[in-house]
Amino acid sequence: MMSYRVTVKESYCVLEELEPDKTYKVWVMAVNYTGCSLPSDRLHFTTAPSVPLINTENCTVVWNSATVRWKKQAPGVSYTLEYCRQYELEGEGLRWVSISGIKHCEQKVPLQPNENYLFYIKAVNEAGASEQSEAARISTKGTRFHLLKASAHPALELAADHKTLHFSQDTYKIMRATENQCPSVLGELLPARGCYYWETNVSQSTAYRLGVAYSTTSRESSLGENTSSWCLHSLVSCRYQLLHSKVLSTVLVIETPERVGTLLDYQRGRLSFYNSQSGQLLGSFSQLFPRPCHPALALELPGSLELCVVQERPEFTKDS
Repeated sequence: MMSYRVTVKESYCVLEELEPDKTYKVWVMAVNYTGCSLPSDRLHFTTAPSVPLINTENCTVVWNSATVRWKKQAPGVSYTLEYCRQYELEGEGLRWVSISGIKHCEQKVPLQPNENYLFYIKAVNEAGASEQSEAARISTKGTRFHLLKASAHPALELAADHKTLHFSQDTYKIMRATENQCPSVLGELLPARGCYYWETNVSQSTAYRLGVAYSTTSRESSLGENTSSWCLHSLVSCRYQLLHSKVLSTVLVIETPERVGTLLDYQRGRLSFYNSQSGQLLGSFSQLFPRPCHPALALELPGSLELCVVQERPEFTKDS
């Protein structure tokens, strides 16, 4: 424990350069030419919080809303979230939105589609408010979501970032002896409006399924093998199948993708898959989706799948 001593002539003292998120004990002693008094009762006080940090890669962004997340501060702290468009609309100026008294480390906010926004966060405790955080840019031109741990098959390992999925060799051997199922996990629900695009790194997997599923999809059947899920099925390096209850078509490609892009277009009734490096269309469903869908990932053989952050929908998805 460090102690500091300040000598003043006035009946008050301004304490400067105190650290945030700290509790200090302060007492006073009077001094004259005859000596020093006994110390006063000790006063305990806490400084204002440190500046919180918005983690943009951990935020959820879906068409016309975002769930903004930030790192947790000390106990007893609330938060004030402020945001505006990155660029003002002609004749309107910047319109700020402020939400105060947030108790948790996330907040869902309504936004306009295909816009860029700047977000700022402040932490507040009984001593006051922190400085405003640096701006965090969040765009509704892209899609970001978490994989839901509660939906993951027990054979799959979900990383702490909720974006990386792993199927180990040992678990595969045990599972193969007891059941014949392709273990899967669902992502956060995507509202049934607008258009969504995300990419998955598949370079560490040889057999996988990528697609979407309704919330009512049975967990007892594999992705694409029922009437409430649709997927692209990677069998071997250059062979793919489109699955919905059964095999609808088989696709052969020359170049094996390391990242696969998935486009879910509620407005046009389309679910498409792309080699995100080359822009090649791997396959597409023409299907109206009247209900919200979950993104879905599955691994048939040991390996890993990783969701990738995409800032904006690529041009090649708009032409196919």
